[in-house]
Amino acid sequence: MLIAAAITVNKAVFGHRIGGASASVVNNVSVGDTITEVAEGKTVIHTATLPGTISGYAGPVPLDIYIENGKITDIKALPNAESPSFFNRALTLLNSWIGKTPEEALQIKVDAVSGATYSSEAIINNVNAGLTYYRGIDSRPVSGTPWKIWIAFAVTLAACIVPLFVKNKIYHNVQMVANVIVLGFWCGQFLDYSLIIKYISGGFVMPAGLVAIAMLVAAFIYPLFGKPQHYCTHICPLGSAQQLMGQICGYKIHLSARVINGLDVFRKILWAALMLLLWSDCLTGWMDLELFQAFQFESAPWWIIAVAVAFIILSAVISRPYCRFVCPTGSLFKRAENIG
Repeated sequence: MLIAAAITVNKAVFGHRIGGASASVVNNVSVGDTITEVAEGKTVIHTATLPGTISGYAGPVPLDIYIENGKITDIKALPNAESPSFFNRALTLLNSWIGKTPEEALQIKVDAVSGATYSSEAIINNVNAGLTYYRGIDSRPVSGTPWKIWIAFAVTLAACIVPLFVKNKIYHNVQMVANVIVLGFWCGQFLDYSLIIKYISGGFVMPAGLVAIAMLVAAFIYPLFGKPQHYCTHICPLGSAQQLMGQICGYKIHLSARVINGLDVFRKILWAALMLLLWSDCLTGWMDLELFQAFQFESAPWWIIAVAVAFIILSAVISRPYCRFVCPTGSLFKRAENIG
């Protein structure tokens, strides 16, 4: 199912393009080659054809870099699968290199835009890769992985392993707080459809991919060994936020079995409808609207933040309402558990 969705959304699976020719035309410029001479003294570098994959949150973020008379005159972002609300914030970085020579551009340090880290890092790395290729140097990204990725990996690994041996409420609460703060607000590391399909389309980029691999193992492999919903209950930052809120209020709304069954049917119908929209390519943008995006509140739409806050408040009197009755990613994990 996910491979079919990856082909529909990104037209690629495991790094291989599906359908169409390898070369394309954007703004009347052929991008079949990495470097194109479009006029006398004017060159375009197409990062889409560089070796390796430089991705943002949802997939590759290709750029066209224009050089004229030895200086960068323009940088254009090509179509990509990034969430527009995040990517548009990161686009302000493109002006950082305009008017500089390739050598000068490679020497400057450009900081990521707060709240759009993944898209920013992808733009910075693509520019560096394109310019180093232009100069005949190794085309791999020159900037390293932020050290906070290693902290996110440590938090994820602890959530994957420690609960298997330690059944302690205090530890569980500490872990949930770490999930919310580190994985949610600080690093924006969580599983959703955009991220899963990104990795199916383009593969994992290390070491950042280690966090996602650990999460995917907990989500899909652990249930095969008698540990269902381990990701949802021990790792997911939104699930952790709901669990923590649930401890604040002692009063709980009693839902009858009939209501719970009805909500469960709603969740299944919603998930089936969203998957059909993916496969039919009618509406794929819903992946950018999952409530996990609210953790990156500086870039997330206000209504996503409002809905996420509403569900977290509701979880004070109803146990994990978003996880149990809405979450499309959680529904995917449940289907995988049933198959297993």
